[in-house]
Amino acid sequence: MTISGFALITLVLFMVHEFEEIIFVRRYIDKHADNNRYHDELFVAGRDHYPSTAAIAAMIAEEFVVACLILCTGIILDSAEVVAAMFIAYTLHLVIHIREAIVFPGWAPGSRTAVFTMPFNAITLYAIFATQHIDYLALVILTVVLSAVVLINLQMLYRLSGKIETLIQKIA
Repeated sequence: MTISGFALITLVLFMVHEFEEIIFVRRYIDKHADNNRYHDELFVAGRDHYPSTAAIAAMIAEEFVVACLILCTGIILDSAEVVAAMFIAYTLHLVIHIREAIVFPGWAPGSRTAVFTMPFNAITLYAIFATQHIDYLALVILTVVLSAVVLINLQMLYRLSGKIETLIQKIA
C-alpha cells in the first residue's frame, strides 16, 4: 500500500471515532454531570469545553483540517514517518478512551469506536512498518512533535470553545 493509502486509512478511522464523539458527548455530559462517580471522567470533567453538539462538531472539523494538512504534507514529502507518527498519536489517544471505558461504568463517548477500531489500528501500523522503509529516529521525533502540535491545537480549541459557540449562535 502507498503512503497515500495509509494516510486515507488514518483519516477514515479518525473520523469514525470522532463521529461517535459528536453524536454522544453532550448527551453523556448531561446524563452524568451530577453524578460524583463521573466527576473525573474526561468529558464530564471538561464539560465547559463542550458547550453544544454544534460547537463539538466545529472543533472536530478544525481538527480534521489540521490532520489533513499534516497527512497531506506526509504524502507530498513521501514520508511514511509523518503518516505513521499521526497514526501513532491517534492510536495513543484511543488508549485514553479505552481506559475511560474500564474506569467508568458504561461506555463513554469515543470508547466504543476506540475498542472497535484498535485492531484495525494495530494491523495498519503493522502494515506501515512491514511495507515502508522507516527511519525510526525520525518517527520517534515526529510522533512527539506532531502529538504536541495536535494537543496544543486541542487546548486552543478548548480555550476558544465559548467563542466558537457564540459564533455558531450568531450565524445560525
